[in-house]
Amino acid sequence: MLPTYNEAENLPLVIEELGKVMDKLSLEWEVIVVDDNSPDGTAEIARQLSSKYPVKVVVRPGRMGLNSAISLGMKNAKGDLIIVMDADLQHPPSTIPLLIQKSSECDLVIASRYVEGGKIIGFPLPRRITSIGAIILTRILVKKARSVKDPVSGFFLVKKNIAIRWEPIEPFGYKALTEILAVSGKARVCEVPFEFKVRVKGSSKLSFKIILAHVKTLAKLNPTGFTLLAVGCLGVVVTLFYIIHQVVS
Repeated sequence: MLPTYNEAENLPLVIEELGKVMDKLSLEWEVIVVDDNSPDGTAEIARQLSSKYPVKVVVRPGRMGLNSAISLGMKNAKGDLIIVMDADLQHPPSTIPLLIQKSSECDLVIASRYVEGGKIIGFPLPRRITSIGAIILTRILVKKARSVKDPVSGFFLVKKNIAIRWEPIEPFGYKALTEILAVSGKARVCEVPFEFKVRVKGSSKLSFKIILAHVKTLAKLNPTGFTLLAVGCLGVVVTLFYIIHQVVS
């Protein structure tokens, strides 16, 4: 499924690539596009593509959050295997066969930037630091994420019996995978490598508001752990300030 907002330039490209990959796999498939009423006409382009590809279009009245878009797309899915990915070609459709292959042994298969063979190409250092910081926080606060290298990936396969357990606790959250991991119970989790590249067309949706939404998600998933972590970090800052003050005074 593809959650979209202002992806009119990218959508035809990604669906064409999906068509090539899925034709080789000879599997029944569908693309569910959940669009938040994009002003650039993304939804209309998706409807046009449905004449050639198995595209189902769900249009919402406005920007209602990425997690809620993914949840709605999952509810509209017919198949037992649901693949969540972005429509901006940063998540290459060529990784899909590996995700499907791994689903024979796992319930949740994550396309990871941080396992052997995974790469991040073309991103500046601050963006990489933000990503690593989000991963560290997630692995500390979400028990099921502690053995996962990339628990904030936006590209993953989940079996429908796992997906239906999930209702977004933070609709505007940035990382559905984190929430799904938290409710996945004894689900078997695997990771496969992929190359994450900068988008060619359109602009990134990452913002401080989205980062803050992920922090709120973690606080809701583990309020006690989040409070203890916050107090601990504050203690470290106060201690460092005291040491610096003693040295300079």
